[in-house]
Amino acid sequence: MNLFATLYCRTVQFITNKIVMPFVYFPEPKKISGAGSLDTIPSWLKEEHYFCPFVLTGRHFEHSEAGVRFFTKLTGLYPNAVTFDEIPPNPTFDSIYAAYYSAKKTNCDVIVAIGGGSVIDAAKAVGALLANPRRPLSKMKGVLKIRHHLPMLLAIPTTAGTGSEATVAAVVTDSKTHDKFAINDPHLIPKIAVLDDTLLSSLPPSLIASTGMDALTHAVEAYLGNALTKKTSSYALQSVRLIHDNLLDFYRDPSNASARKNMQEASYLAGVAFTRSYVGYVHAIAHSLGGAYNVPHGFANAVILPYVLRAYGKKAEKKLARLSDVAKLTEYGETRKKKAEAFVSWIEKANEAMGIPKQFHQVIQPKDIPLLARHAAKEANPLYPVPKEFSAHQLTFIYKELDDEFKNGNH
Repeated sequence: MNLFATLYCRTVQFITNKIVMPFVYFPEPKKISGAGSLDTIPSWLKEEHYFCPFVLTGRHFEHSEAGVRFFTKLTGLYPNAVTFDEIPPNPTFDSIYAAYYSAKKTNCDVIVAIGGGSVIDAAKAVGALLANPRRPLSKMKGVLKIRHHLPMLLAIPTTAGTGSEATVAAVVTDSKTHDKFAINDPHLIPKIAVLDDTLLSSLPPSLIASTGMDALTHAVEAYLGNALTKKTSSYALQSVRLIHDNLLDFYRDPSNASARKNMQEASYLAGVAFTRSYVGYVHAIAHSLGGAYNVPHGFANAVILPYVLRAYGKKAEKKLARLSDVAKLTEYGETRKKKAEAFVSWIEKANEAMGIPKQFHQVIQPKDIPLLARHAAKEANPLYPVPKEFSAHQLTFIYKELDDEFKNGNH
């Protein structure tokens, strides 16, 4: 990126993060945690005098043992409760509006989101529409576009990775244009986060891997950015340490209650960290691939992360070395450069151990790369406080590295 474009980005980031954001209140959700905490929610709703819960969830959860138990208790107290279970892995305008009309028709006063990041993001978008009925989703793109308080929102994650139960963001996809973008506003932060690690015990290994690396990406990008606060720095470092110490154990044995609980906490901490300190080019590239090819977000982040970290070069070396120290990857006295490389190498080894490929295979179409790069650059620049700024042209080289056909010389 040329000097003038870089100066423009840095100026916007300085004004945003040093002048505007200190006056923006980022509430942290109230946590209800512990094994079996989900089962307490129906009676909690009754005690708080809510009259009609609107539950967004996935069909898999709805028919699981925990789901059957939850809905039995809920409908016993709330025969009028409404359930919506048609949210796809990347929530689209069509699915969100369908949920919104269902919630609006029944006049529900509390939203309960039980699922992965897609379900929780969709619930946030539904709440935003209920609070701002005259503002379409397409006009909520960006920062601070939600003008009113959402209905009470409880977020109950069934994966350990997205951190959506603690974040300021809802990532949605325009059904017509396939544009995938984030809505960012403190109003979207759920009021209650229910962390029940028993909900993670039946996750397939592939989902544990992709969501775990998603959480790592959140923590790493938050920490590498130039918008850190003492709190977000502490949370990001704690998250990286917990993921390093627990992800592979959880992947190998989902019945490991300690690893499950620690990964759920790591995901939450990373969510709080990046909701104030932002993400970076890993997310921007992942969003472009998710919108264009429906690539699962966590999986995309896992593949992309090492490439972007290496592309940052010396600009990220000091902080990557600190992350290496937190994870205890190198001996005392190693150079900063070797520590940084050890951290990136650990990510690659963790991916390999969990069956995540080094590159995408037959996903990225060469003709699409300029458009994908422009999409990623438009998302990231000028707002994301990344260690090093990249132009759309510079990002095209990262897309080519990510595609195994390019690396093998087949394009």
